[in-house]
Amino acid sequence: MPGRLKCNSCGGTWPDPKVTGLIYMHQCPPQIVQTPEVADAVTHVITVPAVFQATPNPRNELLQPNTVFTPNPQIISAGSGVTVV
Repeated sequence: MPGRLKCNSCGGTWPDPKVTGLIYMHQCPPQIVQTPEVADAVTHVITVPAVFQATPNPRNELLQPNTVFTPNPQIISAGSGVTVV
């Protein structure tokens, strides 16, 4: 599907606001999956739990409050950026 963005920090994807016209401000979760869980093929019981890691260089598109030093709205953190997918 064209017009999607992918966060280079956490791997999350969402529709591009420039294409859809919808406002979305991405904020990375505190942790991402490093190794997914493994389940038994027959019983579907998890045999190896997932391993999580802290999100490296998280992105936070929420806007910083305006102050004398930041009179124009800016996102809190660009993280590792985004890629069009």
